[in-house]
Amino acid sequence: METSVMSDQQTVAGELIVVDWGTTNFRAFLLDKNAQIIKQVSAASGVLAVSEGQFEAALNNYISDWCSDKHIPVIMAGMVGSKVGWQDTGYLHCPVSLSKSAQHLVHLDVASPQQKFIVPGFKYQPQRGASDVMRGEEVQVFGALSIIEQEQGVISEAELARSIFCLPGTHSKWACVSKDCNGESVITRFSTHMTGEVFDLVTKHSILSAGLTQQHKEADTDLSQFLQGVACSQLQGGLLHHLFSARTLQLENKLPAAAVYSYISGLIIGAELHSVIANEPVLEHIYLIGNNRLNNLYSAALLSLGYSSTILNSSQASINGMFAIAKHAGLILSTEVTL
Repeated sequence: METSVMSDQQTVAGELIVVDWGTTNFRAFLLDKNAQIIKQVSAASGVLAVSEGQFEAALNNYISDWCSDKHIPVIMAGMVGSKVGWQDTGYLHCPVSLSKSAQHLVHLDVASPQQKFIVPGFKYQPQRGASDVMRGEEVQVFGALSIIEQEQGVISEAELARSIFCLPGTHSKWACVSKDCNGESVITRFSTHMTGEVFDLVTKHSILSAGLTQQHKEADTDLSQFLQGVACSQLQGGLLHHLFSARTLQLENKLPAAAVYSYISGLIIGAELHSVIANEPVLEHIYLIGNNRLNNLYSAALLSLGYSSTILNSSQASINGMFAIAKHAGLILSTEVTL
């Protein structure tokens, strides 16, 4: 478990605790009235590590030191609101605005007097095909919007129509946003791509993993080979065909073992980009919400394909998103900023 305290803010009053609680990781932040971090804690202890009926105890184990004031509300997002989490909060059907998300916060019935809430997930049902769902990423999209508009001003409907929000990861999400009749940003649709999971499977359990070591996996990305993979992914044939090129290039001594991970990463990320771009004919700009490594890889891949991007930190987006939802829900009464 890792904890940290902002030394210059130790005497600042806490207004909200936000918790990003996923399948494998836990992150909590004590925020002041301006959404600035006072304290934070993280642990590799997701919802799957918590026994049924023990979620409140698990949460208190991390944040009890922050809760001398029992009136500080807690708002949570992610898989904590799923069937394997604390309580199944269901899904709101797109299109969904931030204010609608705030209206449908699920208030938990807990033993302590401290109010605890979970943000519901989102569901999108296209006219054809299976539905799509997400938990936690919707908060990051709203948080990213608040960060962008604080720094650059309100994003117009025309700008949103030419943009898309990408959250790269194990299951990458791509979300489209527009403005409703009241000028509020609304998540209208989204799609999921199992990019990170497919990469893990291919590099661990396929013929392409032969000869690869942990040292190869942990090496820095070979950007040249990564972009070669991205370029190959745009050719005819599709991902299942392109993946085998990692095998033939090795047989021909054109792809060193140390660069295989980078090349395969380029193939799979490139295939994801190719799929999304094909369905977004007016797309010009992508907002990337992830960790530094993935943000930089996706940005480089997009640039090679002629698209601009803006990088945003996923942790900060989560914080801003939950803070904004809490404010709309009336959980924070002394705010001095507008999100």
